[in-house]
Amino acid sequence: DPASGAIISGFDVPEPAPFKPGSASLTVLGLASKIIAEPIRALPALLWVAYVVIVFFSNGILPGKDMTQLDPATWKEVLDLSLNFWLISPLLHLPFAPVLHPGLEGIFNLLLAWAGLFAGFLSDGRPGRVSGTMLPTVLGMQLLTNAVYLPYLVGRTPEIAAGAYREDLDANEATVSESRLLGPVLAVVGLGSVYWGLFARPEFGDLPERWATLCTFLGGDRLGSSFVVDLVFFAFFQGWLVDDDLRRRGAGPDEHGALRAAAKFVPFLGLCAYMLFRPELPSKKADIGRDALAAV
Repeated sequence: DPASGAIISGFDVPEPAPFKPGSASLTVLGLASKIIAEPIRALPALLWVAYVVIVFFSNGILPGKDMTQLDPATWKEVLDLSLNFWLISPLLHLPFAPVLHPGLEGIFNLLLAWAGLFAGFLSDGRPGRVSGTMLPTVLGMQLLTNAVYLPYLVGRTPEIAAGAYREDLDANEATVSESRLLGPVLAVVGLGSVYWGLFARPEFGDLPERWATLCTFLGGDRLGSSFVVDLVFFAFFQGWLVDDDLRRRGAGPDEHGALRAAAKFVPFLGLCAYMLFRPELPSKKADIGRDALAAV
């Protein structure tokens, strides 16, 4: 006001929030405390560092150039493999389906099917868990596989209390994670990918010829060789969530020995079988019904 000199109105200029290192420090300290409490967590942590360095940034360990020097041919390879996701395009003879080495297509689609199996562990990140939902991890594994999976193993919250209920899960996630079809469907995709690599596209020759050409190709291709590394890591770490998954289903440490062993030590197919034959999560409604009958 010109007469009184009082401020009548004004406006605030928002400023960008400054970077706060405190939250990052707390995250690091939290991970460190978990590793101290469970030293076995150091294994996926160390192997994650080795994985990232070797797959993304090394030169001379894996064939081809690191991710900072990727050429257009590599990005075209990524696009072509994506177009042939689950081999749907070539099986339907769609006109835009690119022609790639069937061995490479088989490895790629087996890897995606294997990564998809971990959707069966979404109950590990059910609402209320300190480590939060596992859904971003499972989705990220379709793109970055072990670069996303290994950090989850390091930071996840262990299943301390025995037993969880299906109603504790997000309803949409439970539709997928608790489905008995998950293992069989992905087993068909994975085995079909292996069959495709061995026998599809006859122009690539018989088994010895296509094996030789695949080895030659992988010997000079960064992307394809990284898929092989991913398969090895999946085989090693596929069973790390099994014990906790059985615990929340009410199974004791001495129960389901054969199924537990298959899920841990039989690559891919063992985990497919586990998703089909594991115990169901108990239901609160069923427990209430049993209690009511017992009371009668």
